[in-house]
Amino acid sequence: MDPVNELNTILLNMKIPNALLFTGNCGQEKKKAAMTFVKNINCLGREFPADSQAADLPSDCIPCNQCRSCTKIDALMHPDIITVAPEPEKMIIKISQIRDLFGAIVSKPHEARMRMVIIEDAHVMNREAANSLLKILEEPPERTFFVLLAVDLNDLMPTIISRCRHIRFKPISELKITERLIVEFDLPPLMAKIAARSSSGDMQKAMMFANVKHNEINSCDSSQKTKPITAEKSRETESESGTDWLSIRCWLLDQLFLLVQPNKSRSSLFLYALALAEKLSRETLLMPDCLSLIKLWLRDMALIKYFSKSDTMARFDSFVNSDCIHPLSEVVSVLPENFPIAALEAMHVAEKKLQTNASVRLILEHFFLSIIPVNISPESY
Repeated sequence: MDPVNELNTILLNMKIPNALLFTGNCGQEKKKAAMTFVKNINCLGREFPADSQAADLPSDCIPCNQCRSCTKIDALMHPDIITVAPEPEKMIIKISQIRDLFGAIVSKPHEARMRMVIIEDAHVMNREAANSLLKILEEPPERTFFVLLAVDLNDLMPTIISRCRHIRFKPISELKITERLIVEFDLPPLMAKIAARSSSGDMQKAMMFANVKHNEINSCDSSQKTKPITAEKSRETESESGTDWLSIRCWLLDQLFLLVQPNKSRSSLFLYALALAEKLSRETLLMPDCLSLIKLWLRDMALIKYFSKSDTMARFDSFVNSDCIHPLSEVVSVLPENFPIAALEAMHVAEKKLQTNASVRLILEHFFLSIIPVNISPESY
């Protein structure tokens, strides 16, 4: 069933589950659905029966957006809408956050019919936090329900999944995202395709990668030299100007190509790796998307490495970084046979470690050092 229809059915029956689990890559769509859902429940523009079992809601379940409750929720000022999100510096949800949450919901809701606790990126809860949340889900407070947002089920405890009603949000097709970027934002087709393929079906993320929010649309090719990420750029993330992801992507790909070039000494490559780890470790808000771009770069290398030349060209539409195919092909031709797979495995290990309390910088240093090829020949380039 479509997520919106499923949520509307819940509203029509007014049988609110203790916990809902929204999965899928479309992060903004999931949170928007959660906020619309709680607005409908608490909208003062409608009359609900006293037993709350047969509310006469319209089939489209649209809140009035004008009452005191709706306006407070829109302004993110409603006292009974509580959000738990990962700590920016660690990118995890810690047990202390869940303990603080328990203290905030131990009493009855202040003014809402139903209080909502929304847990963003629930998949990055460490085990202690997950176990603490599980105890709350087993005995939820009065007139309170939970909405957990996660990418998929793999990183969630089965016991938590079993206590939630799972609603899956399907990613938007690459074609639809590309068409929207071209039609609505007048993006060049190549740029629109790259942003769409980098987004994993999330329209908001595609817009972010294309810089369309602040209309800084510039061309980007693999030879472009861009400025590295700085602390000032990180602060821009929180401002209205946004972050220049076109420049960040170009800079990041430049750094990755530096790490695998065969005409440099290993000591130079080690310095590149350490410098890159140091810069990214200071940009915790940007790091998850930077890691995603690195993964896609490695994926493209694998496509080139493990398919024949004719097959690779036939699969051109499968590449994400389609503006970098030629430099990628040149690099791949001199890399060890197992390089792409080994690098992707190292990336997976690094992502797992980043969900712990370990040092972000040390994890990134280990990853970048591990992907420096050990047996490339300068003469073969």
